[in-house]
Amino acid sequence: MALFEEYLRHLRLERKATNTVETYRYHLTAFLSWAYNENYDLKNLKPMDLLDFKECLLMQNKSERTVNAIISCLKGYFDYLVLYEVVKTNPITNLLRIKVPHYKQERLTDRQLVHFYAYIDSLRPNARAAFYLMLGSGARVSEVTNLLAEDFKVEGDQLFIDIKNAKWGSNRCIPVVDRKATEVLFNYLSTLDVSSLPAFRVSKRTLQTYATRFSEKTGIPFSCHVLRHTFATLLMEKEIPIEKIQYLLGHKSVSMTRHYTQSAVIDVSNLKMSFLKEEVTS
Repeated sequence: MALFEEYLRHLRLERKATNTVETYRYHLTAFLSWAYNENYDLKNLKPMDLLDFKECLLMQNKSERTVNAIISCLKGYFDYLVLYEVVKTNPITNLLRIKVPHYKQERLTDRQLVHFYAYIDSLRPNARAAFYLMLGSGARVSEVTNLLAEDFKVEGDQLFIDIKNAKWGSNRCIPVVDRKATEVLFNYLSTLDVSSLPAFRVSKRTLQTYATRFSEKTGIPFSCHVLRHTFATLLMEKEIPIEKIQYLLGHKSVSMTRHYTQSAVIDVSNLKMSFLKEEVTS
């Protein structure tokens, strides 16, 4: 167990995001518990043994993408064990991965955005502001829930958010590019009196629950992550260079950004209050 904690410490030193490290902790704890209950010795694990674990995950109705993410997590852990000569070889092979069909994520249509705005306008002020920020900046839901009041920066009439401890080390200071989102956020932030506390005081799980309720209420396929695709695609449709969108989203590669903007039919330095709600409601 000491080595397990050392591995998590190693991940933190590698500047993995806090949420990523906690996800690794969760998956590795589940795997080590499975190995113990099934009387497997980590030193003698073989790829065929891991097939049993994969089957166990599938029986728990884990999605293909989740299974692959867990396999990747285990590969990194066993690489670490090989490095420290705890095991001789890494039993994780690419054959354990599941081929996932390519899925094209569509952005919210203009009409769907009308329904979305009506829905979030009915929420509590903190959740409402958090959703406006996600759509107005492209920030990940975990990045939004981790923001402190002091992470909001104002330059003239432009609002920026300083994202820290982000996924893949994608720390960045980005603008809120939607006029309505900026107004909502300015009003909300003016009610906060302690800059060291989370700005929205709402959990990632709670926002995801609101997202699920919106989908159930309207029949629109929706999750918080859809807002990042929508944000990116709307910028692409406005002819913002993809490299600029890549920075705003905090992607490691342009290819990932292309995936986000594939449903699309300005230079960020000149990008001021914009178009999202104005385009929808005009």
